[in-house]
Amino acid sequence: MVFRSARKMAGRFPPTAAAARDIRVAMLPRGNPKREGFNPSAPLVVAGMFRTANGLGQAARLGIHALKRQGYNPIAVDLSDILNQIDGHSEDALQKIPSGSSGTLVLHANAPETRIALQALGLRRWHNWRIIGYWAWELSEPPKEWLSIAEHLDEIWTPSSFVTEAFRPFVDIPIRTVALPVRAPELTADDTPARFDSSPLRCLIMADGRSSFHRKNVLSAVRIYRNAFSQKDDTSLTVKLRNMAEYPEFSRDLTEAVRGDSSVTIIDESLPDARRWNLIASHHVMLSAHRSEGFGLHLAEAMSVGRVAMATGWSGNMEFMDAENSVPLPYQLEAVNDPYGVYKAPRGAIWAKVDEDASVEAIRHLNKNRDSAARLGQAAAEYISTNLDGAGYVSTLDPLRMGARSRLI
Repeated sequence: MVFRSARKMAGRFPPTAAAARDIRVAMLPRGNPKREGFNPSAPLVVAGMFRTANGLGQAARLGIHALKRQGYNPIAVDLSDILNQIDGHSEDALQKIPSGSSGTLVLHANAPETRIALQALGLRRWHNWRIIGYWAWELSEPPKEWLSIAEHLDEIWTPSSFVTEAFRPFVDIPIRTVALPVRAPELTADDTPARFDSSPLRCLIMADGRSSFHRKNVLSAVRIYRNAFSQKDDTSLTVKLRNMAEYPEFSRDLTEAVRGDSSVTIIDESLPDARRWNLIASHHVMLSAHRSEGFGLHLAEAMSVGRVAMATGWSGNMEFMDAENSVPLPYQLEAVNDPYGVYKAPRGAIWAKVDEDASVEAIRHLNKNRDSAARLGQAAAEYISTNLDGAGYVSTLDPLRMGARSRLI
């Protein structure tokens, strides 16, 4: 077998760097279509960046919390250090992966990090772990270099049908749409939730530079707000960012875009979970002019606490947004081009260009029709609590215990 040959080679001569890499890859797990499904008596591990504030880190935390709420006892294994992504602390008890040769692993890491993660976790080809890769991707076409990584997995989960459809033609293992479980926190007396009354409209934009400020289209969202209102309107906009310093060109563009407008506040830092939720709850509108989203977790989180999600009506966020619970914004499709270089677009990839003029009218209408805004917020909270409660995550993992709510495609 290949991995036996690789092990013999490793002991015969000092390998070159390339040969050593090939040996390590040959020893990593391979997907097995005959592998048994969930075994409740074997370890259940959720591995991810539990000490990282980005979307992948939050996805791992949401997943393990959903499993615990359903009575499972999952083990949280942190990959933040291995992947050089530590920027916070974990409220979950972190452990090492059990030393047994079998179990179920839900790996919240994208393809480029998968081999590094499996190597660090100590999983090898001769083990019998069911390995599920939870992948998030934001474009209509997948990167070719991701596709070969699927050989190490038994199945792939994605947060939306948009992501599933991007990968489905190119992988030959099961791929399932499993929406992220979103659970609104109990707001305390210290929180200041915005009310849909006559109080000044407060808008919020959220983005991480490592996920591409251009894809998130922050500058367009800022223009929409500024073209919709003047400082006489007594509205306000908060632009909550991460990793702004890594993109000086964008920083200059944003600074220029808000120059002289005292109604705009820019925050560039990672916030603890409680402060982040407080920030979301204290605004009326989560505004996103994104070009593409794999899911749009910040939009779902805002909806879960009754805020209005006003966002480009295309890509992964349409998994949970519609005209009855939010404000999808009109758009046109265009070829992908990221001037900040975060995305090297696969051939044929497209994304959306939001209609800024229509968006300006939409946010003005929302501001003038607070009863309508309140109804949208209520419908949003009800939809998220009913449909993104985590039951789909659990039933996909263990379909014999719960009725299936995911889609095998």
